[in-house]
Amino acid sequence: MIEKKTVLLVDDVKLFLRLEETFFQRAGCLVLTADSGKNAIRIARERRPDLILLDYLMPDFRGDQVCRELKSDQQTSSIPVIIVSTSTKKEDIDACFQAGCSDYLTKPINPETVLARAAQFLGVPQRLHRRLAVNFRVEGEAPPLTFTGFSRNISQSGILVESDQKMELGQRLRLWLPIFNDLATKEVDGEIVRAEPDPKRGKYLLGIKFLGLNKENGQVLDKYLERQKSEGAAIV
Repeated sequence: MIEKKTVLLVDDVKLFLRLEETFFQRAGCLVLTADSGKNAIRIARERRPDLILLDYLMPDFRGDQVCRELKSDQQTSSIPVIIVSTSTKKEDIDACFQAGCSDYLTKPINPETVLARAAQFLGVPQRLHRRLAVNFRVEGEAPPLTFTGFSRNISQSGILVESDQKMELGQRLRLWLPIFNDLATKEVDGEIVRAEPDPKRGKYLLGIKFLGLNKENGQVLDKYLERQKSEGAAIV
């Protein structure tokens, strides 16, 4: 099972911030956000995240300036910083590494690349972050509601389900997944972390984070993911 880690995402462009937030939430991380260098420094000192993903160009400070400030403070100096930028200029990249960043990535962001790099600094297995495209029937209940749907993809941290049933962010529920049919504990608790309509199909997409996955279920899920990967399931 993935140990929950805290990631601070810093970007003044809400679209990029939301994309990055989605990547890490799906990977099972606790996500903090900031929209300026000043706020990033404040939150980093208050919350001491395990990793900071920092945009290079922001209205108040450049990413290298923020990184240098963080590295000069004993409270935050040990936090790995990955700087993300549209710039491929050597002088910009050199400035960021001289400021103490651990890595430098260029936009547009590739989810697999970001999570692979982040996994190294967070000390968690990269393979568990991967979401594999799978399709099977899912049943669940969030009293008084019940729902059925079909999986779109799954990872160790959660599952994306296509359903006719609309649900709300933060809603707790219980799932029955066919991969656990041979276990004494077939039910899995979850929480809705993504809920949005799919207009093309007239369905709802429900991103469900697993809660308290027990050891036996976790081992079964690990084996299932490895088997699907070996059989050529697409990584999404």
